[in-house]
Amino acid sequence: MSLPSEPYRTPSVHSAVGAAYRLSLAPGRHRATPCVDLCAALLEADETDTIFGRTFAQGMRDLEAGLKEHFPNNIYGDLDYYAAALLNAARAHSTPLTYLQQHFVQVGELLQLYGCNSPIHFRYAHDFLYGFDWARWVRKAPTKRGNTGPFAPAFLHYLKERGDELLQLIATDDCTYPRLARGADRNPFSFLRDPASEMRLHQSLAADGLVPVEAWHPHGRLCCRSDYSALRDERADQLFSDHG
Repeated sequence: MSLPSEPYRTPSVHSAVGAAYRLSLAPGRHRATPCVDLCAALLEADETDTIFGRTFAQGMRDLEAGLKEHFPNNIYGDLDYYAAALLNAARAHSTPLTYLQQHFVQVGELLQLYGCNSPIHFRYAHDFLYGFDWARWVRKAPTKRGNTGPFAPAFLHYLKERGDELLQLIATDDCTYPRLARGADRNPFSFLRDPASEMRLHQSLAADGLVPVEAWHPHGRLCCRSDYSALRDERADQLFSDHG
């Protein structure tokens, strides 16, 4: 696979880390769509001023706040596909309001479980929002999981179980998931995940269509057929083999 000579854009690292807004991985777009705009665009006119519509809007605001609280150094935060998929799933459910309420509780717990206030202490939510965790999970049992979306209850349940497993490993000071020094971010991957490297790597992947979930579009492409984790490792090796 050929390596692009330059990523499609290079926003400032300093403008991304700790910013009051989320950046977008969408080629040609710098900022992610604000939640208020997503709600305005996705809710039907007859849903807006209902308990269902208000629950959705409040849940999206809570999600955005949760990302800031538990992943304060997160860089990319496209929620367009997430919001559209959640709405469609809730509308199709026998109890739409309950589905929304339970979903936002699940996601809030996951942010707390994996974020900076937990012993797990991942720096970014990118692997969740852009489907790397999901694609890896589906590939382990494609026949059984192939029709399960990246934000479906079954996958969220798996993330909760996996998070609990990680806590147990950390408690025993596992060699892959050891206890961290205070304030340290966890990186179990083989590639660099400092902010500048994270931006360069994921911009390069997005530009070449190597992101499992095109989270920046309500009808974004989903794909779990390829081994996106291996593709990301390969691209990181190409980009950072000289750490330059």
